[in-house]
Amino acid sequence: MAIECKICGSIDNKAIGKPVINQTFPRATANNYQILQCRDCKYYFVAPDIDLSQEEWRSLYENEYFAGANLTSWQIRLRDKERKMRLKYIQSKLKIEKGKFLDMGCGEGFVLNEAYKNGFEPIGVDIAYNLSTENSAFSFHKRNVFEASFPDNYFSAIYMDSVLEHLLNPMETLRELRRILKPGGVFFVVVPNEDSLDNFMIKIMRILALQSDKYGKIKPFVTPYHVHGFNLNSLKAALSICKFTEIEIETFGGAYAYWRAYKFGTQVYFQNLLTYPVGLISKILNRQPQLMSFSLK
Repeated sequence: MAIECKICGSIDNKAIGKPVINQTFPRATANNYQILQCRDCKYYFVAPDIDLSQEEWRSLYENEYFAGANLTSWQIRLRDKERKMRLKYIQSKLKIEKGKFLDMGCGEGFVLNEAYKNGFEPIGVDIAYNLSTENSAFSFHKRNVFEASFPDNYFSAIYMDSVLEHLLNPMETLRELRRILKPGGVFFVVVPNEDSLDNFMIKIMRILALQSDKYGKIKPFVTPYHVHGFNLNSLKAALSICKFTEIEIETFGGAYAYWRAYKFGTQVYFQNLLTYPVGLISKILNRQPQLMSFSLK
């Protein structure tokens, strides 16, 4: 199918399945959507492009995205620990002084609070308003990064966790983020690893259930609305093409003891306990569920 890859521009791609369709998603049934993978950079994307306006996306994220989270105390502690570790690592990689810190797609604002505690000047950007609390220590822009119109070389660090896979224009966004990042500043990004061992196991189960045509690695029409997907190869390609340097990418998340988040003896407790070995194997194979990257301008 001759559709241009948004990452490398190649038109050599293959269809890998159809996405799950949510009938309540605006115009989801209007087109024969497919999930494709670029044969060159291995990037996954949905075709044709989804035609929702920014206002329609905003409504979905404000009404649904965080509504069903219901995090347990264990999950809250884990995420807090991760934020602290990431901020320390960002500081260790900085080649310039601490300054303005952008959380791109800041969600509930927890990273902004942590950045402030670490001596940065935090600024949050998100098209939807989901802040858990107002805080005079940081500013918030309810718009996309292009509308925010930040000056060149403005930020010492840019943080983007679980956002890039939601954006219809990933390369344009990465180039804009590089423009507003200071030379020597750190760009941190987390995305799901579409080539994780978890996804491979789901694919096998779909095949065994005779539903292989329904399998697609990304889920553009149901939460969390991933309109495209990355693996080690395509994320590195995207960052390199956009001229980020000293790119470090690693997989993580496979060895998390998720069963501790649930009450002993419950079905979800045993499900997570029994699948824990798969996570350990994914760590050995470097096919863990998440990708984390640090790079410099």
